[in-house]
Amino acid sequence: MGNLDWTSRFNYIYKIDYDKLLTIKKTVFQEKALTILKAGENVFLTGSAGAGKTYTLNQFITYLKNHKVPVAVTASTGIAATHMNGTTIHSWSGIGIKNQLTHENLKSLATKQYLTKNIRGTHILIIDEISMLHRNQLDMINQVLKYIRNSSEPFGGMQVVFAGDFFQLPPVSREYEPSRDKFAFMSKAWVEAAPKVCYLTEQFRQTKNELNTILNQIRSNEVDESAVQRLQKTRYNKHSIEPTKLYSHNADVDSMNEQALKALEAEEKVFFAKKKGNEKMLTGFTKSLIVQEKLVIKKGAKVMFLKNDHERGIMNGTLGIVVGFKKDPEEEGPFPLAQLMDKRKVLATPKVWSINNEKGTPLVSFEQIPLRLAWAITVHKSQGMTLEAAEIDLTKAFEPGQGYVALSRLKELEGLRLLGINKMATEVDPLAYKADQRFQELSGDIDQLLDEDLKPEWENHILASGGTTNEKELKKYRTKKKAKEKKQNTFEVTKEMIAAGKTLKEIADERGMAHSTIQGHILKISEKWPGVNIAAYRPEDVLMKRISKAYKKHDTGDEDKYSGDGRLKSAYIFNELGKKVDYGTIKLAYAYLDV
Repeated sequence: MGNLDWTSRFNYIYKIDYDKLLTIKKTVFQEKALTILKAGENVFLTGSAGAGKTYTLNQFITYLKNHKVPVAVTASTGIAATHMNGTTIHSWSGIGIKNQLTHENLKSLATKQYLTKNIRGTHILIIDEISMLHRNQLDMINQVLKYIRNSSEPFGGMQVVFAGDFFQLPPVSREYEPSRDKFAFMSKAWVEAAPKVCYLTEQFRQTKNELNTILNQIRSNEVDESAVQRLQKTRYNKHSIEPTKLYSHNADVDSMNEQALKALEAEEKVFFAKKKGNEKMLTGFTKSLIVQEKLVIKKGAKVMFLKNDHERGIMNGTLGIVVGFKKDPEEEGPFPLAQLMDKRKVLATPKVWSINNEKGTPLVSFEQIPLRLAWAITVHKSQGMTLEAAEIDLTKAFEPGQGYVALSRLKELEGLRLLGINKMATEVDPLAYKADQRFQELSGDIDQLLDEDLKPEWENHILASGGTTNEKELKKYRTKKKAKEKKQNTFEVTKEMIAAGKTLKEIADERGMAHSTIQGHILKISEKWPGVNIAAYRPEDVLMKRISKAYKKHDTGDEDKYSGDGRLKSAYIFNELGKKVDYGTIKLAYAYLDV
């Protein structure tokens, strides 16, 4: 396989005779994808930003959990894992930061009870943001699952679901490593799994979005001059909130963060890393870490967490503001106390990064506060984030895909302030581009499966995966699940989850409801229980300002324009904003508007 070119690999995996391909739809509806997923097929779920990949995955996950099927929800990065209340694939599989696995490594992993229990007890594995997973890492995951499950089947016989977009940034790799040697779809594991391709496209967007049009031009390698000029005009955009600054290089990020830190009048606190191990190995290891040997920080500093802490709901990429310094009862200190975006306050205590030998003994270790300044961040680090406002400099973009990732963090051009752009920023990786074209073609093959009645396969897959379709058993399960809600109405349940500090997404996912439904709940809760703190769910200032302006424009006293609660019907706001802001967000905004 290693000597095959990328086209041959695709032919090998999918056994396609391209000369016989007829006209194939390039659009696969979410319903089609769910039909294939429920039938137990290995699937690659892909498509452009906003096409509904995460939504489709969450629908599938909810379906599995409702049938008591054990499913592992993972992602290649910590920030991506938070989108589905999952964990990193590196942690779940036990591969960590290894580049290869020896037989001794596998034997060692098999002795870890928590790991073997999880892997043997899981029947379906979901890996989100597959584009950032190196081909070697996917091969290692395949190795681990085969070994621990004692099976020669791909991924130990699990159904595997890959989700992502290879136009996003590729995995971190060795210098000058060619694309064919790093993309997950070039791995032996991908070949073995031979996933069906479900290519999602935006189906329900009712209006033309300028940013979306430009992003699609980048994806199709057809960026015209007018698109570049439109991006350049955003340099003069003004924002009511401080935009997050994105740069391609760490040096520019560090410079900007140092300037912002100096502007704060608070006292400096300095934290030095504690290093142990072989000096030569330690030097190389330290260079590979994003955490700093010397961390200088102040009260008021904008920071980013750099290490996952699942117990406290902290992921690599979580943002916050330092609000003070506090001692930890079990540690020295004081340490930085950071207030997160969801208003929780978390004490940032030292964490350890290490390289271990086959027995798990550290060869080198690096202990430091897991924070770095975050007024500015790298484009690479922003992947997986959604930003209402961003100031982006792409004049030094050095890698295909950087421009696409940076620009796709935003919902619309109004939130962008582009300081500059070079030609590289409008390009995507040639192999990713060619692969995407084939993925679009290959997505048409699932129509052949859909010609059959797959519903019997749904039941078979549930049973084979350790779940149940027995209605009496499911009824008991649902009854037990709803027992906590029995004495509460639906708004009270949401209210308790708000009090517990859960995010909007967490509430929606746990309750199996749409985001818009929970947004409507928050509005009702604000009316019924005005003392409940809902500040964490407030839309960004720039969006609130637009909605408020639209409301005032139509607030004319015309009775036909108002609903029974005395508020302007949201349809008027929806239309006034060019149908670019969804109804759920408009309802949510009503909870904070003085109307």
